[in-house]
Amino acid sequence: MKRVPDAPRDPDSDGVIETPEGMVVFGRQMNRRDLLRLGGGVAGFAAVQALLAACGGGGGTTPAATTSGAAATSGTSGAAATSATTGAAATSATTGQAATPSGAASPAAGAPQKAAAKLVNPGTPASGGQLKVAIQFDPTSLDPIDTYTLNNGRWETNVYSPLVWRDTNLVLFDGQNGNPPPSQGFGLAESWKYLDDKTLEMTLRSGVTFHNGEPFDANAVKSTFTRMLDPTNKSPQAFNYTSIDTVEVVDAQTIKIHFKEVDPVMITKLAGYGGFITPPKATQDHTTFQTKPAGNGPYKVTEYVKDDHLTLAAWDGYWGPKKPSISTITYRIIPDDNTRLSEFMAGNVDVLTLNVSQAGAAQGNPNVKVVTIGVPTVSGLRLDTSKAPTDKKEVRQAIAHAIDLKTIIATIFAGDATAVGIWQSPFSFGFQDMPPYSYDPNMATQILKQANIQTPINVSYDVIGTDTQGKEMASAVKDMLSKVGINASINLRDQATFYNDYAAGKLGNIVPFGWGGWTLDYDNTYYSMYYTKQSYNPSYSNPQVDKLLDQERNTLDQNQRLQIGQQLNQLIYNDYPDVALYQNTYLWGVSNRVVNFSIPPDERLWWLDVGVKG
Repeated sequence: MKRVPDAPRDPDSDGVIETPEGMVVFGRQMNRRDLLRLGGGVAGFAAVQALLAACGGGGGTTPAATTSGAAATSGTSGAAATSATTGAAATSATTGQAATPSGAASPAAGAPQKAAAKLVNPGTPASGGQLKVAIQFDPTSLDPIDTYTLNNGRWETNVYSPLVWRDTNLVLFDGQNGNPPPSQGFGLAESWKYLDDKTLEMTLRSGVTFHNGEPFDANAVKSTFTRMLDPTNKSPQAFNYTSIDTVEVVDAQTIKIHFKEVDPVMITKLAGYGGFITPPKATQDHTTFQTKPAGNGPYKVTEYVKDDHLTLAAWDGYWGPKKPSISTITYRIIPDDNTRLSEFMAGNVDVLTLNVSQAGAAQGNPNVKVVTIGVPTVSGLRLDTSKAPTDKKEVRQAIAHAIDLKTIIATIFAGDATAVGIWQSPFSFGFQDMPPYSYDPNMATQILKQANIQTPINVSYDVIGTDTQGKEMASAVKDMLSKVGINASINLRDQATFYNDYAAGKLGNIVPFGWGGWTLDYDNTYYSMYYTKQSYNPSYSNPQVDKLLDQERNTLDQNQRLQIGQQLNQLIYNDYPDVALYQNTYLWGVSNRVVNFSIPPDERLWWLDVGVKG
């Protein structure tokens, strides 16, 4: 494949821009072999991630190349914004200057890498038209407190506004370290400050209403967190906000969040899924709100047909500095890989994620572009530590050392995934470049022998039946395990129940899993996946892990948190509760109808600056 210099190019020409972050492919210059080597096909195997993982991420240390050679703009004022948040503690911000809680310290090392969105088909969007986006899974609920998935992140930011804004370049609008102040973003809090380490005061935007006409005010914020933290609602997001004691309504535009203990990452969490604010009156009927919600984002939900589609319409009452260009956005729910590709090739879908083989087919279509982007999502295999035989550490060790990760990446993912040893990407605060578990079948066999574990051993491996690449991965792992005396039975599961079954601990010994780390901080990932009895941890329990996680959640000293994170990395790594495999790269397919689309590393698609032709 010919390398094209990293320079501005005519977006209508055929060519490739190649950068450390990835490539934008358009036209016909690349052949299938080239595209397979470009890869990024983890999107196919990531089908289960989109269901299980909430949080996405970015790739690269320098601004990404775009179809015009320019960095993607932030979408707030048109200015380029390519630096990502440093991932520092939840510091306070005002409209101009920020004050840091006492005891907080900026880490000297361990901050996440910078990331940039990829701008596709740059231009000035015209008003009107319909955009069609394919998603693989039904949202299950349109109430943001009910779910915690990347799949829903692809539409939620357009319907609900968060308290704190983080743009498509992962820049947190907190007024810190050169980042824009909160007032310049699309968050509902105009400013904030810490009164002390356990009291956060926020000033809210005025004149904002919800789609149903209810006013946005301090009572709406209080209601949202009361609902989320109510144990009877069983919100999968509650674990991120358990530090909150009460939300005090000072006046209509002012709240004070009182914490039980210090929370070093609260501000960035308020920019995420749990930061979406909902109207108090409408949410009193929880059942109705799950299918007929109201937010205060630029688009409102007009129709939801379970397992078929979700339709959004531009909202004239949007409070932001600009109005949406696209009139209607339809998210088509298409579980089958082949059907999604066929609809994309036929022009019935404008935006979707692709796997390697699908991208190869799309590359020959002059009406679409294929775009790769690195994300902080890490994928691997969860091992159920409560079920025999994976309740034995030696069995988990044998599984880990039987997997030939190098071959998997070279074949299934065409060389375009990055091997990792822990469930952290380089974009996460607390990341360490730890080596993947070594591929050593002899070691695996000896571990079992020394533990007096008789082979063959039988384990179950559950995978979504419609996930083509996930099944390919399962087949490869099954073959590798058989060589060390472990027989894996592959069970094809219904995607509609896969998430609930996983969370309830009803799946098998081995489950493919992905975690996006949307806070760009190890706390979210490790607390979710390893703290005893959390939503995404149906089986693992280690008192030392729990103790360290409690400690890091109770200090604002980032250097101390970094040290604790490194202890956790090693402790979890040595305990083999699962097998982290690779950092993901996604392949997006984008129709040439779509104008000025900034693809974010964290998958939270933002349509305000986007238009469609025809």
